[in-house]
Amino acid sequence: MARNKKATPEVDKEALYLKGVAKNLVDRIYGPKGPAWGTKFTEIEATVAAIREVLGEEMFEQALSRQAADTERPQEYEVCPGCGRATRPGDLPEPRRIETGQGDAVWNEPKTRCDKCRRDFFPSEQEFGD
Repeated sequence: MARNKKATPEVDKEALYLKGVAKNLVDRIYGPKGPAWGTKFTEIEATVAAIREVLGEEMFEQALSRQAADTERPQEYEVCPGCGRATRPGDLPEPRRIETGQGDAVWNEPKTRCDKCRRDFFPSEQEFGD
């Protein structure tokens, strides 16, 4: 089946692996013969759509969680966007949620704290947070 969107270099690099994952999922869901005769196209389509949603959300969560947990941030993410002074880690990370075209992205993001401005902010935004 032809894709109507261009793949990223990361996806191109993993295309064979992804095809293998798809084959494995079809085998697990429908068995080695595929969907039973009489299975409606719309039923197969709904299953594929649900898998896309779960897979997309899980990949977003894992990728964003790993990025947020990385303590080796570039210098521009270690200073207050208000006064330019160095920041320190804030209290416990806060849950973040963003709606995307591929599903919800949910992860825990650490706050940083500017003692001079007495404000917390999220480094990924580079602006003051709540």
